Amino acid sequence: MLRDASSGRRSGAAVPPIRVCWASSPIAPRSRVRTDHRRGGLGALDLPVCEGGRSLSFHCDTRTPMSLAMHMILAVTGPRTLSQFTAHCRTPMVVQDRLLQHILQKNAPTAFGRRFTFDGIGSIREYKKRVPILSYEEHRPYIDAQMQGHPLQLTTESPIFFATTSGTTGRPKYIPVTPESRSAKSQLVRLFLYTLYQAHRTMFSGKILTVISPEIESYAPCGTPCGAESGHMYRNMPAAMQTVYACPYEVCTIPDYTARYYTLLRIAAGQSLSVMFACNPSTILLLAERLAEYSASIIRDVRDGTLTLDAPTPSPLASLIQSRLSPDPSRAAFLEECARKTNGGTLLPNAIWPHMKIVTCWKGGMAKLYLERLTAMFSEDLAIRDIGYVSSEHRGSIPLSDEGDSGVLAVPTNFYEFYPADEDRPPRPLDLLTLDELEEGQQYFIYVTTLGGLYRYNMNDMVEVTGYYHRTPMIRFVQKGKGVVSFTGEKLYERQVIEAVAEGLTDFPGAYEFIAAIGEFADRVPRYAFLIEFDSPPSREEARQLVVRLDQALRRQNQEYASKRDSQRLDPPVIRLVRRGEFDRYRQRMVEQGRHDAQFKILRLTADPAFAQQFAMLDEFDDRKAERELPL
Repeated sequence: MLRDASSGRRSGAAVPPIRVCWASSPIAPRSRVRTDHRRGGLGALDLPVCEGGRSLSFHCDTRTPMSLAMHMILAVTGPRTLSQFTAHCRTPMVVQDRLLQHILQKNAPTAFGRRFTFDGIGSIREYKKRVPILSYEEHRPYIDAQMQGHPLQLTTESPIFFATTSGTTGRPKYIPVTPESRSAKSQLVRLFLYTLYQAHRTMFSGKILTVISPEIESYAPCGTPCGAESGHMYRNMPAAMQTVYACPYEVCTIPDYTARYYTLLRIAAGQSLSVMFACNPSTILLLAERLAEYSASIIRDVRDGTLTLDAPTPSPLASLIQSRLSPDPSRAAFLEECARKTNGGTLLPNAIWPHMKIVTCWKGGMAKLYLERLTAMFSEDLAIRDIGYVSSEHRGSIPLSDEGDSGVLAVPTNFYEFYPADEDRPPRPLDLLTLDELEEGQQYFIYVTTLGGLYRYNMNDMVEVTGYYHRTPMIRFVQKGKGVVSFTGEKLYERQVIEAVAEGLTDFPGAYEFIAAIGEFADRVPRYAFLIEFDSPPSREEARQLVVRLDQALRRQNQEYASKRDSQRLDPPVIRLVRRGEFDRYRQRMVEQGRHDAQFKILRLTADPAFAQQFAMLDEFDDRKAERELPL
């Protein structure tokens, strides 16, 4: 079991007083508070705090000194952070205009700034006229130059990190992170933590389980690290925050996912958890399933202070993790009792972590399909806080409550533009709207200009305006843009699917018509079903090989898809054999309903199950065998 910082204290040893100072607050005098020493650690403490000009007290379990430290940090710095954010939200367009001018003036000497004459832009309208709407591919030459070590490309500050994510092509995207953009994101993270803490004062009564990806996956030619944004933010959190995490960062760097999940669960099972952070709820559900699967081994390892792994783990990592474990027969007995109370004799999250009251994850878009199962696996009164509209490119919103999946637009850190989602034609540069032109209840595609060097960047995300916090819109994520599906963060693009089909079926001797790939849930795990019409249907073995090649091609096209497949958050794809002539019949129906025959198009990637129901299926193949016959 990971030892708390206080575990080395001898029973009966003197406990020094806890000194709490608020030098900037005239209302809160310096305080000296003593607590009784109980059972070798600090006891419970009711601590006076001045928050927002009013005195209050909060209750915390001080047996973990860093738990107390986090209470102190949030109670002292949180009110000021929230007050500043609220002030910005009262005059959002003033804040947006100043932010844009700051970005343009600071980055005018760059190659991008000189190309679009940033030093001559004095208004938002002039910015719209001079700078076109851009995708990542238009930014890529500048980012590639940054990665080669050439300065002054997009920003005057050199990137200190490149966050990797999947792109529309097979090449990953590298999102530059500068000191200023990282600082702005960190400020929003602190604001998020404080609003969570406001609603849940006991959130540090146990440890926090955080699921992240490795910070460093590779290095740019210039030596700058590249990797996951989640790992980068984790490594740059305050030391006090890192200490309340249940697992050391090194666990999340284990390359084998089976070993990573087992190690994460084995360490977490030996502790009391109160909060779980994960971007995607599918990750949390997967951990719950693995907890049940590994129950016997986890209980044994907790009792013996060991780490049993069938999957490979690099020796230095295994040694480091093992050095932090110690036998805990008492905890193992508790886990055994929990397992005995279930029908299958397995460990359940709500049993072994009864104080787990808060989960933070995505709640919008496809993520909502997982939420009911989360509550069932933990407790009926589980609070689920949306993590906000967050991506590798930017942090776009801050949720202020557990209700719903909306958050306040992060106006101090990014400049935003929007385009109505119901418009049929692509936007022209002057068509994009600023936040004061939005309407509640309407949906928009969102475009961002960031401190890290993205300009009028098309996120290809659809958001909905759900209300207002003072004069600032609150938004919820609806879905990726047209031709994109993302269940667990894979962000699979239509273009990638089309290229994967062409690559995967390149050696198939017969003619075929690829209709579409359908994102769907099967046995509670998402997968992609490929609807294909063959002139001469493949044999079962040929179909199995086609599925394997399709999966491999998708992995090559999209690194996030590969990651989600490796981590078991996506099932292998399947091929559905469509009856011959079905696509022509579908096309004819659409033309009869008013579609133009000469311009007939369909999306080749969708998550709409109703689309697949318009085609008669003959058979379904996975990577093992033909599973079942489907009715004509």
